[in-house]
Amino acid sequence: MAWFPFKVLGFAVALAATGVGGYLIGFRVDQLHRFDEFERSHPKQEVAERETTGVEISGENPRRLKLSTTALKSLKIRVTAAVAAPKTEPLVLSGSLFLDSSHLAIVHTRFAGELVRVGEVPDSSAVNGETRMRQLRAGDHVKKNDVIAVIWSKEIGEKKSDLVESLSRSRASKITVERLESLKDGTVAGHLIRDARRQYESDLIAVERAERTLRAWKETDAEIAEVHAEAERISRGESPKDTHVAETWANVEIRSPLDGVILERNVSIGEILDTNVDMFKIADLNRMGVLANIYEEDIPRLMALDGDQRQWKVRLKSEPKSDAISGAFEVIGHVIDPGQHTAAVIGWIKNAGQRLRTGQFITATIDLPAPDMAVSIPNASIIDDGLSSMVFVATDKTARDIEVRKVEVLRRGRDFALVKRHATRSPDKTDDGGLHEGEFVVTSGNLELFGAVQDQPPTASKESGETVSK
Repeated sequence: MAWFPFKVLGFAVALAATGVGGYLIGFRVDQLHRFDEFERSHPKQEVAERETTGVEISGENPRRLKLSTTALKSLKIRVTAAVAAPKTEPLVLSGSLFLDSSHLAIVHTRFAGELVRVGEVPDSSAVNGETRMRQLRAGDHVKKNDVIAVIWSKEIGEKKSDLVESLSRSRASKITVERLESLKDGTVAGHLIRDARRQYESDLIAVERAERTLRAWKETDAEIAEVHAEAERISRGESPKDTHVAETWANVEIRSPLDGVILERNVSIGEILDTNVDMFKIADLNRMGVLANIYEEDIPRLMALDGDQRQWKVRLKSEPKSDAISGAFEVIGHVIDPGQHTAAVIGWIKNAGQRLRTGQFITATIDLPAPDMAVSIPNASIIDDGLSSMVFVATDKTARDIEVRKVEVLRRGRDFALVKRHATRSPDKTDDGGLHEGEFVVTSGNLELFGAVQDQPPTASKESGETVSK
């Protein structure tokens, strides 16, 4: 079978000789020519790709672009006009409410003793017109100097008894001096009269010391007068007529130091208390403290405000559509949190109707003076390349003619940024990093437009001869 390849080769040569092979080769060449003609007459894909870009860069001014209708649609170009910057710029801080310590009281007993009574208020749960009283509890309102608790204390009872004894001694000393002085001269030695007077003065001092001690222990004038009355009764040798005095002799009344609401009650009747126990916590809730956090880069802007400018408007995060509550901030913290790089801003607001609660999350808005010579544009219109900021500025709403312009960003907010405004509206002043009011900036499709420009090959500027990147 070694002759088989030679037979095949001979068959192919025979075909070529007879013209069949020439026909097959000619058919292949004809098909290639037809395919080339088809590509030359149907360059649809290439044209479509070029039209999709549709961005033409001016050779005279490489910062100017012309967009085709296809490019406007494919890039979804949208524009908006630059507007004058507002006179004030809101700075929004997050924080929470807390109890103002200057309107908070923690009530202690001044003497160790037994709690024998707690203040009472009418019981609103009584039915059928019945009037009942109940003990104070958290949430009840109290007035300044209301009796909120009574402590039985051995110390106060002993000090009152000391005052009675001092009053009795001073009375007896006074009678002695008066009798000695009423005698004729020479009847009594002079030194005896002087000793009697000295004793009387010493007894008066003891009375004054006991009274001042009771006043220092917050005993009222009425309670001290009650002690004087008891001493008078004893000096007359009368038996006690009022058992109330005996029952309350060692009692200490605990009174509310301010008008407010009881936040905590931590004691019960019969409990033996010492002076370290927090019996009640009472707060004036008509004013709430506000603690907000500010980033360190914004602190200089707050420090530049005058005292009457340090105002803010506070809203609850749980009620974002509620009316803002006006207030003022007084303290800008000196310690920066190392984790969040924020400082504390502390102030206050009024709590009308006492609807606010300590610990609630809030937002505090401070109106800061805006920079002069600025316009406002959306943040979405600004492109940062790491070295500078730029925008695409359209000549009109159609956005067919666009200019690439660098801008100087003065300040950024959540949605809008303030950029430098032209000092004049002259067209030759477009290289100072600014915009003027009414100029249209591209807000949608600008990133895609920026990418399309970057993809264009560099061209030489006619004026300088330099190669300029588009």
